[in-house]
Amino acid sequence: MDAVMADKEDILKEIKDRFKESYDASDENYMEAIHDLEFLGGDQWPGDLKADRQSDGRPCLVINKLPAFANQVIGDIRQNEPQIKVKPVDSKSDPETAEIMTGLIRNIEVQSNAEIAYDTAAESSVRCGMGAFRIGTEYSDDDSFEQDIRFFRIKNPFTVYWDPAAQAWDKSDARYCFVTEKIPKEDFQRLYPNASLIPFEGGKDRNTQWGDDKSIRVAEYFKKELEKKKLFLIRNTLNGETQIREEGPYNTNWEIVKEREVESQKIIWYKASQHEILEGPQDWPGKYIPIVMVYGDELNIENKTVYSGMVRNAKDPQRLYNYSRSSGAEIVSLAPKAPYLVTQKQIGNYQKIWDQAHKRNFPYLPYDADPDNPAAIPRRAEPVSVNTGIQAEIMTADQEIHDTTGLQRASLGKQSNEKSGKAIIARQREGDVATFTYYDNLGRAVKHAGKILVDLIPKIYDTARVVRILNPDDSEQMVQVNKPFRDEKTGVEKIFDLTMGKYDVVVSIGPSYTTQREESAENMMAFIQAVPQAGPLIADLFAKNLDWPGAAEIEKRLKFLLPPALQADGEGGGPPPPPPSPDPMQLIEMRKKAAETQGKELDNQEKFTKMRMQPGGGENANQEG
Repeated sequence: MDAVMADKEDILKEIKDRFKESYDASDENYMEAIHDLEFLGGDQWPGDLKADRQSDGRPCLVINKLPAFANQVIGDIRQNEPQIKVKPVDSKSDPETAEIMTGLIRNIEVQSNAEIAYDTAAESSVRCGMGAFRIGTEYSDDDSFEQDIRFFRIKNPFTVYWDPAAQAWDKSDARYCFVTEKIPKEDFQRLYPNASLIPFEGGKDRNTQWGDDKSIRVAEYFKKELEKKKLFLIRNTLNGETQIREEGPYNTNWEIVKEREVESQKIIWYKASQHEILEGPQDWPGKYIPIVMVYGDELNIENKTVYSGMVRNAKDPQRLYNYSRSSGAEIVSLAPKAPYLVTQKQIGNYQKIWDQAHKRNFPYLPYDADPDNPAAIPRRAEPVSVNTGIQAEIMTADQEIHDTTGLQRASLGKQSNEKSGKAIIARQREGDVATFTYYDNLGRAVKHAGKILVDLIPKIYDTARVVRILNPDDSEQMVQVNKPFRDEKTGVEKIFDLTMGKYDVVVSIGPSYTTQREESAENMMAFIQAVPQAGPLIADLFAKNLDWPGAAEIEKRLKFLLPPALQADGEGGGPPPPPPSPDPMQLIEMRKKAAETQGKELDNQEKFTKMRMQPGGGENANQEG
């Protein structure tokens, strides 16, 4: 018991020391990111300047233009979904199993709403420079031991703290990672009835205080450990088959060819409060820490990494815009109405009315003629106008917001100085290039998530079971894995063994399958209009890409109108089959007709020969003629 307590004290000290290390390293980045979010939310005036202006009754307008810029990029990201594809990389893996794994990953994404996790992380990277999501496991059913892999979003990226020594972009080389969490006290007491109600200290999640009267903060701790093991290359002495195993030969028919010592890594998980270990240690089945980061712009300054989003560089132009607009509003809207130029004798008898002339709209203003100047009448002074310098500042600040975000007016769908369609497209393309970092970084993050999944699948889906996969067209299919079965179509015995072989991951970012179908249908329509004779040959493909009720039935019927060679090519994907054999009765009839024709030819030839042999016929007759 004493040894166990000592181990817990040691790991608790390690947790505290490492958390302080990662907290201190992240402090400046997280504070800047929080300020970016506050600025994006409308807190755009410095506190002291705002207080001074408000005390004088001067306006502090916030014309917040930045959300429109951020939402433009976020909307484009949502329209272009990252798609994970698995590829085989060694002799024990095969393309069909890779397709099964790809379909299984699609199903995992759909079942756990992975697109929400992707979108939340990407939105955060655009707004403040960093976002995160995580991957976990859960039991398939309450009465089952089978597990499934799931995605989970992390709404607040400032609850994630990484090993500051990690150099890899995806943090795959990190030694540890923390994820802090706020738990209501009632739930905390129910989950850990014997635990102390003292929160885990530290963190930049400032929406509430740490350890207030209603909640307790705890921290998840993922720790990477290296373990040494032996690897054996063994060979079967009977047939020459070779295998790589972590154990030596299991019978006399196998011999060791090579062996070496290797280092492998495993992940251990804990959950802790400030003063005790609440859960763990537990072994995580994968070799990667299942936390995935999505970053915005990354800048390294003397080995110090700075992360930022779209808002960071646009803050000063936005402040200048607010200040200039407030000054213009102050001059035009809040300044008194232009005063009247009058003499005391003109308004002396109507002083009360004239004292309110700048506040109220009277139907008429009475006055007396001034004996000293009877022709003079009261008149207004020249109205106050906005300074041209302020107007220039407003226009300059507005353009600088476009420049610092990289999105010009054409990228936001606004009319600008581009006159032709090509110029508009070119300007939009400039905006796409300027903001491509956010799309590309999401793709990198999803690729790392794909690696985590490919590492987890053989360990979670390690028994014979039937799994659901999703095809690229969103159609579903139930597939037997890790157990031999006979293919109903070919009669060949197959096995999709998810535990064998090595696989890699590629990610493509583009429109969803539905959008691609719609675009294909539009392009096919334009192609058919340009080449009408191609219409009958691709009519079934055109129907296949239509989003109509009954489009699949239309596609099937149109296929019957295709030439036989195209029908066979469409079904099997290979070369056209040889022509079908003729009907036996037709063959007999054809041979009979051929024999009759040949007989007639022989009769004619015989008659011609006899004619030539008769006197007066043949060659002599020809000569005489």
